[in-house]
Amino acid sequence: MDTEWARTGRAFAWTYGGLLIAAGVLVTVVSVGIPPTQPDLAKHYAYVRQMWPELYVSFLLFMAAFVCLIVIAVVLREFFGRGIRSELMYASFLAAGVIGTLWMLSQIGSAQVVARDSAGMSPQDLNILGASSSIWSGVINWLQRGYLLFASLGTLWTGRLVLRQRSLPVGLGWLSIALAVFYWLGLANLLLVDAGVSFANELGSLLVALGAVLALAWSGWLGWAIGRSGGQPRTSRPVA
Repeated sequence: MDTEWARTGRAFAWTYGGLLIAAGVLVTVVSVGIPPTQPDLAKHYAYVRQMWPELYVSFLLFMAAFVCLIVIAVVLREFFGRGIRSELMYASFLAAGVIGTLWMLSQIGSAQVVARDSAGMSPQDLNILGASSSIWSGVINWLQRGYLLFASLGTLWTGRLVLRQRSLPVGLGWLSIALAVFYWLGLANLLLVDAGVSFANELGSLLVALGAVLALAWSGWLGWAIGRSGGQPRTSRPVA
């Protein structure tokens, strides 16, 4: 792996982290104060129409971040060398990037229909639109779960490869595994939401905040470590 690979890995890792933070902050600011769908669906849709430009930008930023994740997967596979662990890591991050992109495309499509068609609708037509949006919401929710699953597997295999090869700082390996654990906690929390557990939404907000900090630290450290390595992985005795 030459220095061009290392520079590419550093650039895309840092871009990935920056895009996630920018998109996450934007969508959080926009989502604060959004009215619930019940009892006033018209008020909820009016807010979506008002905030549609900001939502659109945030979804595009998330999609760009997921494309960066695919590039990171390619660079890491080249860095660690071809083997079963690196191939599993690559496949996991590739799946996470593809599913994450589909997740955002579904978000854009669903919100765009609401922003474009809901103005001036009768209450009956709004209910029909709401029923259609519920189907989209189910698809979006499961795409989100798919992203979390494959992203967790990608970071897990990254951590194991770092600890096994000692080709990058050991702390980065443990941080990768910690991030995988947070992804799993996010999946578990979504299952609690499905089960109707009352505190699940508040717990989910905390997990998202902590996970965002970990993801930013992971991408920043990964970019720095790969760039500093100059593209040359260090070989060492594998950990047991």
